[in-house]
Amino acid sequence: MQIPAFTELVNRIEDILSESLNGKAHIKVYTENSEKILDEVSIIDHQKFRENLQYDKNELSERFSNPGFICMILYLDEAPTAFDYGYNSSEEATYFSDSSATLIERKKIGRYLGLLELVYLYEKGYTALYFTTEETDESGRPLRQIWENMGYTTVSTSPDGSVDMMLEITKEVVLRQINKTLQA
Repeated sequence: MQIPAFTELVNRIEDILSESLNGKAHIKVYTENSEKILDEVSIIDHQKFRENLQYDKNELSERFSNPGFICMILYLDEAPTAFDYGYNSSEEATYFSDSSATLIERKKIGRYLGLLELVYLYEKGYTALYFTTEETDESGRPLRQIWENMGYTTVSTSPDGSVDMMLEITKEVVLRQINKTLQA
């Protein structure tokens, strides 16, 4: 089986989300910092994250200025509804997935954006995806366990409850994630 092209997968996921969300879903990919995406990400960030996890616009702008920056924003009926962004990590060919959030829960939006991120990274030649999460979130969801069930490996844990996770990016891993996500 072949990995679908990123643009083809974007179109497919937009169709899936348009149907499941009962509206017009559109995913836009940004590779440069702008006031528009700072505003859109900031609004979602401040609605979804508790205060100690929120970034202010200056912090976001700094993160958005990193090499390899990419931000995907899902618009539902033209309203920003979800985001996923990251940039190059300090290790060669490794991407740091900094943050993602969605205003609509339990509709697989985050999972779809994560899959798009993975396919994009595969096409760009990255070999690993790295991120930091929490052992459990404020609502008690076992985030580490959820990510491990999706094939991610725990790299390290901290006493404060943060967990560093990684996924090796290979053709087999990408195909497995495509099958799990699109058939689930």
